[in-house]
Amino acid sequence: MNEDVNTDGDSIFPIYTEKIKVVSIITPLDPKPVFHLGGALRLIAGTRVVIKTDGYEEAGVVSDAPRFMEARYHKTPLPEVIRKFTEEDEKNSAAIEGLENRAFNVCQKKIAELKLPMKLTDVKYSFSKKKGTFLFSADGRVDFRRLVKALSENFSIRVEMRQIGVRDDAALKGGCGDCGRELCCSTYMKNFDPVSVRMAKEQNLSLNPTKLSGQCGRLKCCLRFEHAHYVEVKRRLPALKKRVSGCSGPAMVIRQDILAEEVTLALEGGERITVHANDLERMANGQYKVKSPIGG
Repeated sequence: MNEDVNTDGDSIFPIYTEKIKVVSIITPLDPKPVFHLGGALRLIAGTRVVIKTDGYEEAGVVSDAPRFMEARYHKTPLPEVIRKFTEEDEKNSAAIEGLENRAFNVCQKKIAELKLPMKLTDVKYSFSKKKGTFLFSADGRVDFRRLVKALSENFSIRVEMRQIGVRDDAALKGGCGDCGRELCCSTYMKNFDPVSVRMAKEQNLSLNPTKLSGQCGRLKCCLRFEHAHYVEVKRRLPALKKRVSGCSGPAMVIRQDILAEEVTLALEGGERITVHANDLERMANGQYKVKSPIGG
């Protein structure tokens, strides 16, 4: 424990802050890193481990090097890492994969028999083989009580049905985006914020569905990342085809470069000039003018 000293009026007293060793783990059911207690184990990124969460053992992979953090930052108990993968765990992992494939096939048949409006996406077993999580997508709510009963009786496990969206499906399956990097949703993103076509318009992107859609078939999440910056810069720049004063004659905006924060103006004589946002002034009537006269 570390000792800090705080002052409160005339009194001086020590505050003891306990530090715990935490390590981020990704699991088959959650590709986003989650902090776990690392204990005395020596772990590095890429190490396969067995963890305990919600009373069940699960397989996981260390996504980053362990770190020490103050316990007060974690209000609820963290799940813990039990051990590194052993040869026995490797065999168990292979056996679980076979169970998952069989459960997937059986579940699909049951869904067809019961005529349920749902699409099975994946099946994940706990490492202890006592629980099976069946991931599915559907347009609305689904009454799957008979399906759960049939699966429980067939496999003698606790069955959990989890409805996910197409973005969650892409996050679980993973892959690479057009940028060549791993999908954001399967690495660090924790929430899926709404993405609209308007964001693409404000970034002057071609409204081509093929280029704007991610592996999930929805608009790419990265359209939102720089949206606030584009909106802020556009407020400082005149729109296309707008007139700008302060030049030797009439000038009109023919091009916007948001990243460079510049506009290209076409002058009356055919000359083209580039002006930075810092050199433009927005007047009370909403029109723009160049601060320093150009031409003459």
